[in-house]
Amino acid sequence: MKKILFASLCVASALTFTGCVSEEDDIFGSSAPVRLDEAAKTYTERLSSATAGWAMEYYPTSQTAAPKGLGYLLLAKFEPNLSVTVGMKNQFCTPADQYMEDTSSWEIITDNGPVLTFDTYNECIHVFSSPEDVPSTSTDETGVGLEGDYEFVMIDVPENGEFVMLKGKKRGTYTRLTRLDEGTDFETYINDIEDFRNRVFSSKAPNVCMLTLGDSVMKVANASTGICNIYPYDGDAISDESFHTFLVTKRGGKYYLRFRDALNAPDGKEAQEFVYDEERDLFTGVENPEYILEGDQPKEFFTWVMEESGREWVLTRTSEMSDNVKEKYEALRTALTAARGTFNDLAFKYENNGYICAINITANRQTKDYKYNINITPSETGYTFAIADPVNEESQKMLTTFPAIQDLLNVFATDFAVSATSSRFNMSTIKLKDANGTEVNLTIN
Repeated sequence: MKKILFASLCVASALTFTGCVSEEDDIFGSSAPVRLDEAAKTYTERLSSATAGWAMEYYPTSQTAAPKGLGYLLLAKFEPNLSVTVGMKNQFCTPADQYMEDTSSWEIITDNGPVLTFDTYNECIHVFSSPEDVPSTSTDETGVGLEGDYEFVMIDVPENGEFVMLKGKKRGTYTRLTRLDEGTDFETYINDIEDFRNRVFSSKAPNVCMLTLGDSVMKVANASTGICNIYPYDGDAISDESFHTFLVTKRGGKYYLRFRDALNAPDGKEAQEFVYDEERDLFTGVENPEYILEGDQPKEFFTWVMEESGREWVLTRTSEMSDNVKEKYEALRTALTAARGTFNDLAFKYENNGYICAINITANRQTKDYKYNINITPSETGYTFAIADPVNEESQKMLTTFPAIQDLLNVFATDFAVSATSSRFNMSTIKLKDANGTEVNLTIN
């Protein structure tokens, strides 16, 4: 009886085991190595299907200081024959900041999952993974270099996808590929992005940007560097500092700004990518259109430049100005020329806790500012300018000798609206205009 029971259990066990094996075959269909090979083949086809190539948002590391913490825009064209052409324009090109491209080979290998590898040397990729010292820094990076990757784990590679997501094999930094529009020329594309960034985030303008995420409003400083400092609008740029790296790409005729790391919005959502609205001159959130990245307010920026940055607003002979201002400007210039002097420019600045208007004159081989106090007070439309007394006796004497100075100063005794001349992102020049048509463009100096 025991033998019969034992035999029955063995038969039942065998039948059960057989059933499990059959079920596994139905689920997996093929072995893991075969599936990896199939995935590698599929991903190879998908990368090479982009006939114009891909924009590669490359971040060597997750640091927040240049050069390792910067993002680098690379363009890559993967060919079915496993050759790849990569182009870029940055400080690591030869010569520096000149467009450069190189062709090498690529492959999707199977290493615990599909991995994109640039398996022969490419100047535009391997410069970031080379262990050589980085000449542009004061430290010795010999042995580590920029610490970037040249092999990337394939995270998301959808069929006919607009994007491909990669992850650095060593550093774990995410790299996004964006499919380029048909007919894209690499060098033209990169120069276009560079021109856009210089126009919107000009290094010549010290104005911050404003980032609005729901109820939270923040300042965005130093965007021209590619690593911006984002902190509360009423906060401190140092004690509240928070650095965020970003890159700009273009698709469908629109410019997109994408941060390497998503920002946390107060509503619990993330904000990572913004698209530029040309008509409104601002960026709106891709994840939420109510998220806004825009230039600073011209009115606040006008006084901030003088009070906080210690710079000045200048009017020169070549500045754009209305006819009534031009008339008084030329009258002063003519009067000084007749006295063998030169009227150089007029500037608004902040000194000794007050605003002044400085008339810069060269006479007797000496160049001096003749200064006149001016009250600038907020109004509904902008600021009300009121001319006060000369700062010193020397300025009073010059005013008495050349009445044309007073005539020019009086032009500014009005209520001005303040606006950007072109873009609020780049307010290196601003416009003052009153209700009667008096208008001047002032430039930061």
